[in-house]
Amino acid sequence: MEYKEHTMTQVNREVSNWRSTLIFGVAALLAVGCANIATANPVGGEGGRHMQRMADDLNLSAQQRQQFKQIHTDSRTAGQSIHEAMKKNRDALRMLDPGAKDYSAQVARLADEKAELVKQMVIHHSEVRAQIYAILTPAQRTKAAEMKKNFRKGGKPGRGGMDRGGRGHCGRQ
Repeated sequence: MEYKEHTMTQVNREVSNWRSTLIFGVAALLAVGCANIATANPVGGEGGRHMQRMADDLNLSAQQRQQFKQIHTDSRTAGQSIHEAMKKNRDALRMLDPGAKDYSAQVARLADEKAELVKQMVIHHSEVRAQIYAILTPAQRTKAAEMKKNFRKGGKPGRGGMDRGGRGHCGRQ
């Protein structure tokens, strides 16, 4: 009799473990599936709502909208390659062995590489900004400058960067 009770308890635990594992597995698959769907087709498509709203606020013509979209599409490729290189750099830094003899030299090399990548990203963003600025009329340029100024002032408290009332990266004010 005791043997049967022990066996039944063991079976119940195994069923419970199996059930928990199955539920966790299904939840994980759903989470991954939803994430893939969200990234495959972001809201608003390429550029999303922000690009559309900016084009509407600036009252861009059909030709300007097409040029704007082309600049955005072209810049994504270059920006994406820089972004991927930055990710590889970050991963390489994380994988370093702090106990290695040449650890400091490896960190210095990766820091120099990161600095160059950040420089490339800043230059890339500036070039894109200049291309967009070039397609705007003087009135649209004035409106864009005003929108930028108001955007930096606005925002909700506690959101965004330190210059917009946010907490920054470290959670300090």
